[in-house]
Order: sequence, then structure tokens, then C-alpha cells
Amino acid sequence: MSRHRVVWILSFIVLLLAANVVGVAAVNSYWQRMAEGFPNDVAIHEYAYEYLAPNLEITARIPQLVGVGSELWQARFNQTMRDHLDEFVTGLKEMVLEVQELQNLEYTGFPYEGIMDFEIKLNRGGLLSLVLVNYAYTGGAHGMTYYDYINVDLTSGHTITLHDLFDSDAELNRAAETIDASIKKELDLFFVDSFSVSDFQEDQGFYLQGDQAVVCFGLYELAPYAHGIQEFAIPTP
Repeated sequence: MSRHRVVWILSFIVLLLAANVVGVAAVNSYWQRMAEGFPNDVAIHEYAYEYLAPNLEITARIPQLVGVGSELWQARFNQTMRDHLDEFVTGLKEMVLEVQELQNLEYTGFPYEGIMDFEIKLNRGGLLSLVLVNYAYTGGAHGMTYYDYINVDLTSGHTITLHDLFDSDAELNRAAETIDASIKKELDLFFVDSFSVSDFQEDQGFYLQGDQAVVCFGLYELAPYAHGIQEFAIPTP
């Protein structure tokens, strides 16, 4: 066999190996797994809580996972959710007590209210995306709603960030340009008239759904209270 033919065969093998590596990377990408992954074996149960008093009403549901490969990680996740609920309840109860002490009388206004709930956005391809909804009314014209976003790679226990999903300057720009275009279509609804990569928060909220990532902004971040939570769907690249 000639030296040139040996070199050609080796080069061909290298190309095949490179193509195989690229294929594996694509199959294992978050976007690919979101759109084409099989449903997870993980079940998501709810832990319910209710507290009813004359001056405070709380109803809550939080997620509790069953079937995660790592029982230790699963136990930590479930405990974190319960701790989050405890902090929510404790904070509201302490606030009611402070109001009573300041007024030096029994609470006579509308009862304070707390609601905690969750939504399952994605549970497939080894990925889990949840949204925790926290609502609290503590007087005034209206209550406040806050969302917490949980995006996890269950195969590793890694929390997925916006930069993990949009993992290059080009991808971050694509996401920012999609949001910018949406804002420019309805400028009257927003506090801002443009959006760029620098406007993403370090802990930017988002969730995964189907083959999209939905980037989210809380009350008053981009628009008045009346327009609610702002969500922008970024499709698969």
C-alpha cells in the first residue's frame, strides 16, 4: 500500500470520528433533548400546605420529585423546596405580627394572603423545567407575584443557566434580538424601547418548553404592573 493511500485512509478515519463526535454533541445538546428526548422516568408529586386565620390565609403546592437516579440529590432538591415554603410562610406570619404590633390592636383590614404554586414546563430528555409561582397580598391596591425558575439537567444534577443554553455570543445575540423585536412591535407597553445582551440579568429567569426557551421578566422590570410578567419565546436555533 502506497504512503499516499495510507495517509488518505487515516484522514478519512479522522473525518469519520470527527463526524461521530459532532453527532453525539448534537444529540446531547439541550435543544435537541428538549425537542426530541423521551419522557423522563421522574415523577413530580405535590406537597400541599394550608393555613387559615382571621388575618392571614396561605395555600401552597410545592414539587417533590420521585425516581431521580441520585437519591441524595433528590432528597436535597425536595428539602430545598420545603425550606422555600417555610421561608415564605414564616415571612408572611412575621409581617402580620409586625402590623398588629404597630397598630396595637387586632388586625381589622383585609386578611393578608399568600399563594405558592408550581407549573411543570418540561420533563423529558433528562431535563426538568419548573416554574414556582409566589403571590403575596400584604395590603395596598394589589398583591405581588414573583416567579422562580428551576431548570435542571437530571443526568448530572447541573442547574442550567441562560448562558448554558445560549452558549455563544451569536446565540446570546439571537435571543436578545428576538426580545428586542418583540418590544419594538409594542413600544407603548414597555418602559424600554430596545433590548440588548447587556440587559440580561446574571440570574436571568427562563423556562424550557417544547423546542423553545421562554425568557421571563418580573413585574416592573420591563413594563408596568398591569402588563404582568413579560415572556419572550426563543425558538430552537
